[in-house]
Amino acid sequence: MQALSALVALLLLAWLLSDVDARALAGTARRMPAATWALALAGVLATYGLRAARLHAEWRARTGARFVDCLVLFAWHNAAVSLLPLRTGEAGYAWWLHRRWQVPLAQSLPSLLWLRLQDAAVLGTMVLALLVSPALALAAVAALVLLTAVVLRSGWVGRVGDVIEADGAPRLQRLLQGLYGGRGGWRSWVFCAANWAIKLGVSALLLHAAGLHPAALGWCGAAGAEAGAALPLQAPAGLGVFEAGALAGVHACAAGAGPVDAGAVIGAALLVHALWLLVSVGAALLVLAARRGFAAPARALS
Repeated sequence: MQALSALVALLLLAWLLSDVDARALAGTARRMPAATWALALAGVLATYGLRAARLHAEWRARTGARFVDCLVLFAWHNAAVSLLPLRTGEAGYAWWLHRRWQVPLAQSLPSLLWLRLQDAAVLGTMVLALLVSPALALAAVAALVLLTAVVLRSGWVGRVGDVIEADGAPRLQRLLQGLYGGRGGWRSWVFCAANWAIKLGVSALLLHAAGLHPAALGWCGAAGAEAGAALPLQAPAGLGVFEAGALAGVHACAAGAGPVDAGAVIGAALLVHALWLLVSVGAALLVLAARRGFAAPARALS
């Protein structure tokens, strides 16, 4: 299955690259202002901090995890998910939690599932709204975070649990509590929303700087690319699906507005994809080089 996935991805990438002028793309990358690249890199690093803060909010109370521990966890996990096919790198999350804090699978797997459900809710809202306007996307995410905060603070979750218990379904209640309980509360939603907003913004900035005009098309391309990257069936390094997603997103927003230069879109998406991959690999190598500084484990799960 992994070999088939890689083959399909390579064929897709080869088809997409047939319209890309490599020399023109290299020239575009060189002409992009250094300030644009620096701002994009700062945004990428900010998303790493937000992801780590999200993990820290969940695990600090139970394991004594430091922020830097969570940053290392995300760097390893992100590199594994980015580079391994079919999202097999997801297993690294449970492996690290067990190795570092002796967290059993019964707790690490619900945590991973919750992270992905939360990502799907926030990113899905943004992607759908971006087909209409960026302002609607930001408003939708803000509404989602506000609604979650109201639900948690008003105690509705507890009342729902009482209803479930009254209906004679304690197993469902335990399932919901196991999935959601202790996941960082409203802070995790804030970190998640900020992460995806910045991530889409970085991709949109680079797509626009690489030639996608108007700027709204950059946001649409970014939304499509991230939606493609979130698909469960992935080739190594997300080859093909990221670029195809960007092209689909631009087509969705440019429908009826004239022809789309597929080669330009794919080329711009390749530049964006390259930045994310380089930072992912670089962060993992940095962690590997500095691993002695993280040798002392935090306390075991309490």
